[in-house]
This record gives sequence, C-alpha cells and structure tokens, in this order.
Amino acid sequence: MSVDVLIKNGILIDGLENTRYKANIVIDKGKIIKIGSSELDVNAKEIIDAQGQIIAPGFIDTHTHSDLMLLFNRQHSSALYQGITTEIIGQDGLSYAPLGKENLSMYVKYLAGLNGNPPDINYNWSSVLEYRMKFNGNVAVNTAYQIPHGPLRLETVGMKDVLLDGKNLEKAKMILDKGLKEGAVALSTGLSYYPCSYSDTDELVELCKVVEANNSVFVTHIRTVFGKGYIDPVEETIEIAKRSGAKVHFSHFSTRPKNAGKVNELMDSIDKAYQSGVDVSLELYPYSNGSGYAVVFLPPWAVVDGYNKTLERLRDKNLREYIIKGIEENVVKCDGYFTHLKYNVQYIGMTFGQVAMDRKKSIPDMICDLLIEEELEIGFKAHPPFEDAKTWDRIDKDCLELLSRPYYMVGSDSIPLGESPHPRAFGTFPKLLRLARENGFSLEKLINRMTKVPADRFGLKKRGSIEVGNAADIVIFDKNRVTDTATYKMPRSAPIGISYVLVNGKVAVRNEKTTGILAGKSLSREN
Repeated sequence: MSVDVLIKNGILIDGLENTRYKANIVIDKGKIIKIGSSELDVNAKEIIDAQGQIIAPGFIDTHTHSDLMLLFNRQHSSALYQGITTEIIGQDGLSYAPLGKENLSMYVKYLAGLNGNPPDINYNWSSVLEYRMKFNGNVAVNTAYQIPHGPLRLETVGMKDVLLDGKNLEKAKMILDKGLKEGAVALSTGLSYYPCSYSDTDELVELCKVVEANNSVFVTHIRTVFGKGYIDPVEETIEIAKRSGAKVHFSHFSTRPKNAGKVNELMDSIDKAYQSGVDVSLELYPYSNGSGYAVVFLPPWAVVDGYNKTLERLRDKNLREYIIKGIEENVVKCDGYFTHLKYNVQYIGMTFGQVAMDRKKSIPDMICDLLIEEELEIGFKAHPPFEDAKTWDRIDKDCLELLSRPYYMVGSDSIPLGESPHPRAFGTFPKLLRLARENGFSLEKLINRMTKVPADRFGLKKRGSIEVGNAADIVIFDKNRVTDTATYKMPRSAPIGISYVLVNGKVAVRNEKTTGILAGKSLSREN
C-alpha cells in the first residue's frame, strides 16, 4: 500500500479528551486513513518518526487579524511555528468583504494601521465568496471567514453615526444572509471600533436573527464605546443572544491585573446565562495587555465618513484642540509602543512618551501629527504590565482555570503587521502548552480547547480531531520542551519544541522549519 505520509511511534492526543496512547498514523490525499497502536505495513513517501512526541490535531486560532498580511506573506510562519493550521479571520467587525469598490478602497486605507496596505494584492473582490477564494490553495494555513459588521454598515448607511434601521437594516440583513450562505462561519463585531460602535442593541439583535436562521455564531468584541446612556457590555451581549436566539462568542475575555484571581467574579453573569440555556462560548490569549491601530484614539465624530474626512479634520488647525480633548477623554488610553510606521520607522519600538518628548509635543498632539504623516497607518501595542511576578503568575493560572470550562477556546488576537508586534503573534499557543506543563494542567483538556471545541463551534467539519476520515491537520511536539520565546522586546522569536506541522496532509513545518508548502484551504460551515 503506497501512501503519502506515515507518522510512527508518537503519543496520540486526539482532541476528544480521550486518554493518550502510542499510535501510528497513515495519511494519504490530505486525509487520515488509518490509526493503529501497532506497526502499520505501508509504503510511505515520507516517514516521520515522532518517537515519544505528542501527535495532536492542528491548532485552530479563533481570533487573528491576518486578513491582508496573509495574502502578502503567504508562508505565515508566525502561525505555523506555533502549530496553528487554521485561522479564523474577519474579526472585530474589521475586514473587507462584502464591500463595493469605493468602500473597499477607503476601508483598506482606514484600517491600514491594523491590517496594513500591502503591495501586490489585487483588491478585486466584492463578495464574501470572492474574498474567501483569495486564500484557497494560496496560503500556508486554512482560513475561515467571519462577515464583519463594519462593511454591513458601510454598504448601507456609510461611515456615519446614525442608526441602522428601516430599509437600510433590511438591506444589511440581506447582505449578511448572502455572505453566510457563501461560506462565512460567523458575524463579527467590534463595539469599540467605528463604524461598529455607532450601532445600538436593537440593530445587533436584528442582525443576529439572520445569524440564528443560518445556524451561525455572533462573535463580539464587547462594547467599550457608548452612545446615549450606559449598558453593561456583557449584559448587552447576553441580551442580544436571548432576544435573537443566536449563539454568541466573546472575543479575548480573561482577567487582567486589576481583577487577577477573580475568575468567578469575571464569569458570574456569563455562567448564569450559560446555565439558563444561552448558547455561549469564549476565547482568550495568555497575555494581559493588547495591541491595535492608532485611529482608535480619535473621538467618534473625527472619523465620520472615513479615511479622507478623518485626515481632513486632523489637518484642520481649528479642530486640533477639540480632537486632542476627545483623545484625552477616550476610554482607550493613548499610550503604548509603536509597532508599525510606514515613514517614521525610527520610532518603531519607542514609547509614545519618548516620541512626544523627541518632538517637544504632548502625546495627543504628537499622535495627531503622526496620523497625518503616516496617512493613518500606525500600529501600536500597549505597555507590557509592570505588575509583580505574583500577579503575572496569577493571570497565567486564571487562563488555565478559564480553559477548564468546556466552552472556552484560544484566540491569539495576532496582528502580524509591523517590525515589533505584540508577542502573542508568535507565542500564544506554545505559551499555553508551557503553562500546562508547569502547572500540571491536563494536556488532553488543553488540546481539546485548542482544536475540537473551536471546530465544533464554527462548524468546521472533519477538523479538530485525529480520526479516520478527517483532514490531516496535525502538529507534533515535544511536551517537555515546547516553549514560547517571544517577548515584548523580541516579539518575532519563534517557539521551540514544535517539530512538525501538517496542513491538509502536506508537511508545512519539518524539524521546526517551514517548508514553503501552501496547502491551506478556505473553510466554510458544514463543509
């Protein structure tokens, strides 16, 4: 019997929380065709001796911002080196399909600080299906796409602080329904980002009725920007789920330095909703600070009508004091390190305070100047927490405690853009594997949360577990050696201990080095 790959002598953790055992695995034509505990008599083109190492399903990263950079840097080693074989993109309501030509051109420039504006990408799609096919067989990892809330608003009411209702809401629902039927796996929103933040709860309930009708998922970065009045952002999400009947998924939800060790308090309302029948899931990454793009510091009125108008207002000397006041009052604190600058590259890795001092200006004034000079294309990461080691350790343990819940999974929130990104882009999955080893957390349970749980949640059939007939997305690693090496000062440092990664049966990492294989597929729900 001639086959493509034989993996022998490994310890299989299958993604289903079954007890590990010694196994050999036969792979042919992208599928797992045989699993056996004894030696298998096959003639394989490649034999991988996984002696003593863990064989697991390829990891599914439930939250990444690779929407453009993956089409530019198609090898995507930052994910492969971590054992990631599938990424879910279209996060936080911030992506590019379905958008018409004019809105696509504007939104690429507006979001350049988050996703870049890489050269040599043909921006010629207008539908979800056309955008999805850009990734199919063209990149190193599988992708699954979420319809972003932002484009639904851009294609109806534009980049405006108005309600989405009436005929415009009906149009948005039709666009959403079409996109879900073209293979999108969820609807995503980011209620801290414009134009998503201009929405109200009623709008989201109506959109989520379409999500429910398509047996899909509503994925939310909860609201930190509020319109009239205040509503608890977690309670708002639960209300949306209850009123619409839709499944709901919370992005990057875990403790931070201010509430370290208070997992039960953090999860109280969500646990109650889960127990009452709300279909809820969540994700986390094991770091206590974030990363983003500098446009988020601006007040809501400053970005109305998008890219050109935002720059026009920034250049208006009569508006500068009002913009600065808005930055100072923003719930998003204007502070951090620069991760990406197109022109002022000398500032990459420097703090906002250092650059402001260099330019002899206040931080908000400096940010306004740089947004003009960089044409909005500025990436940043928040200051790494300076809490004591005890607090760091407590947050690490909180992550594992949260992952003990059956509805939790892992999303790196990776932003691969920039010379000095957040270390989560290179370290999330190996860091959790290391933490599990150091804290005696069940590896079977952790791998289940990294694989089968997200595959089931987002409808990725024949993925997330090692079973005969499933796609051969596989990672092989040394459980005693696997370790993250990415730090805030050296974020582009690959992990160690992950020796092989297979994507759809093709060896994408061999002996901890990428092979150049581009075997990723664009995945859809139930297919």
